[in-house]
Amino acid sequence: MDFQNKKVCIIGYGKSGRAAAERLLSAGAVIKISESRDNVDGIRELPVEFEFGGHTPQFCCDADLIVVSPGVHLDIPAIEEAKKRAVPVISEIELAWLFFSKPVIAITGTNGKTTTTTLVGEMLKDAGFRVAVAGNIGLPLISVDDSSLDYVVAEISSYQLETIENFKPHIAVMLNLTPDHLERYKTMEAYGAAKQRVFMNQNGDDFFVFNNDDPLVAKMAERSPSKKVPFSRTSAVLGGLFLNEGHMVRLKESYLESIIRTDEILIKGDHNIENAMAAAQTALLCGVSPSDIAKTLKDFKGVEHRIEFVRDVNGVAFYNDSKGTNPDSTIVALKTLAKDRNIVLILGGRDKGTDLGPLCQKVLETVKEIVLIGEAADRFDNALRSVGYGNIHRASSMEEAVRRSFDFSCEGTSVLLSPACASFDMFKDFEHRGKVFKEIVHNL
Repeated sequence: MDFQNKKVCIIGYGKSGRAAAERLLSAGAVIKISESRDNVDGIRELPVEFEFGGHTPQFCCDADLIVVSPGVHLDIPAIEEAKKRAVPVISEIELAWLFFSKPVIAITGTNGKTTTTTLVGEMLKDAGFRVAVAGNIGLPLISVDDSSLDYVVAEISSYQLETIENFKPHIAVMLNLTPDHLERYKTMEAYGAAKQRVFMNQNGDDFFVFNNDDPLVAKMAERSPSKKVPFSRTSAVLGGLFLNEGHMVRLKESYLESIIRTDEILIKGDHNIENAMAAAQTALLCGVSPSDIAKTLKDFKGVEHRIEFVRDVNGVAFYNDSKGTNPDSTIVALKTLAKDRNIVLILGGRDKGTDLGPLCQKVLETVKEIVLIGEAADRFDNALRSVGYGNIHRASSMEEAVRRSFDFSCEGTSVLLSPACASFDMFKDFEHRGKVFKEIVHNL
């Protein structure tokens, strides 16, 4: 698409909005930026029009195109008015797609996206491919120049998928589907509908890699127009990876080919076995050999902010799971750590409106003390007390939460930050939250 002199309004000037503005300015577009915050560093220095403090329909009324940031809800008046006037409203990943010429691997699901996306990138790099890893992880997709690459590997969120039109990954990966972002979607059906847009533009030349153990995902796969490639931790599947006698295997001609022994995979936990299978299956489709896949899995230590060991202080182990932004993710972290140690859990943040029942039950089984932070503290407190859990404490800051957690700990305890909430009430994003946590722990 030719953007020369095209009028583009960017709604939301976070990481992706900033990257979109830079790319569009370089392409000759005329940019306007609408930001809900009262002030943002850097906007005033750009050759653009801008507004602070809200997204007004009047500001965006003359745009030829609107690029909306993932955190902006699509029911605001400015966007609804644009749709009435048939102005295209697209996401930053749709914008990036307009510039791409190389195959995209898009990885989505509720949990495990960052680990799986990073793993796929490492497997392809280790095999000699030229790769960029971007999207909802680190680098915005629009910042990628794919001219010298073989693949673009992208972590994709449901928010980003809401406003795609032509975005078409060659390989789409669906890891799982559990309740999340219900404050935005209201129902699981609406949430699932946003997720499955990842394959809506695929055809028979593309691939849909999916978790056959997740009933919602398996049902979703029936609607995919691309080649369906399942993986399973619990049963044998045709055409994909599964487990057999402690090995990750695939059926090849008339025999089972082992990719790796599961006890050789460095990242631990059943959830990481599934992440490893999804990544391995994707890499196989790209032509990576089983031996190269096995080497990566034996070396890969995991990603920052996902059950990340930070430090041992007098026998107390601190873990940063700031990426745990929903109850199911926190349950996974509790299952992973509860096998060996007592747990003090730091919980809370901006509420997503999800069911807290299963998390409360897991807390009853595994958690010694809880320290609550953030806007969701009251609802979490009520939910925990309703199931009979009473070892609940409050903290007004991450500093206080860490120090109180340390006070409740003894040798053999794990202090786990796994908030089961978004971070935006107190931090810029989950990465900022995790870095603050780690800095405080290192200063103990």
